[in-house]
Amino acid sequence: MNYIELAIKSGGFMEMDSVFLKNRLAILPSHEAKLAYIMPPASVVNAYFSEIYQKQGSVAACDYFLTLSTHFDGFSSTPSFALEGSEQCPTLRIIRLNLLGKSFGFVFEDAKGNALIFSELPDEEITNQVLFEIAQLFPQYVVIAQEDKIKLRKVTFEPFDNPVDVSALSTKSENDAYIQIKTLNTEDGLAYYEEMIQDCVTAEKMIQFKEREFSFYIRK
Repeated sequence: MNYIELAIKSGGFMEMDSVFLKNRLAILPSHEAKLAYIMPPASVVNAYFSEIYQKQGSVAACDYFLTLSTHFDGFSSTPSFALEGSEQCPTLRIIRLNLLGKSFGFVFEDAKGNALIFSELPDEEITNQVLFEIAQLFPQYVVIAQEDKIKLRKVTFEPFDNPVDVSALSTKSENDAYIQIKTLNTEDGLAYYEEMIQDCVTAEKMIQFKEREFSFYIRK
């Protein structure tokens, strides 16, 4: 691995730092120690993510962060703000999200692009409004609320057939695995969704925002 090239490409150092990096890296004892040293700080990672998001959109910003997390093995399935840069997780970086005035973090679980969003406060309630906000921020993902976790997953659904109007603003359609409620109004769609899940065995809430509409998915 070319640590100097990775350090510069990742944004934590500049070309003029090459000699400095060569000398510093030479005295570090392991691959893990070298990665920890050249990993950009949280402020740099968040600045890059925000700039890419503003200029190129959600997909490009997430691609940047996934590439960074992959190169530096910065994945976590049990993230917390207290772990960032710690001895246990020296290359863990967290994207800060302000959701309805509250602090949340975004990390990847693995190189496949599965992600988690979590509150800075461990006892923060996961509300529907927070899920709607996340769905709008990351429309390429299905937002899944399961127990006390918020997961982001890329789900490919089979086509949904024969949409039926359930109100002036919402429709229902089905495929072999899911029921989809598509709505222009979250309150309207959510009311019908809550009614539907009373008859279903489900431990998750699945939401996606696409083409100005919210979709709720119920697993059959």
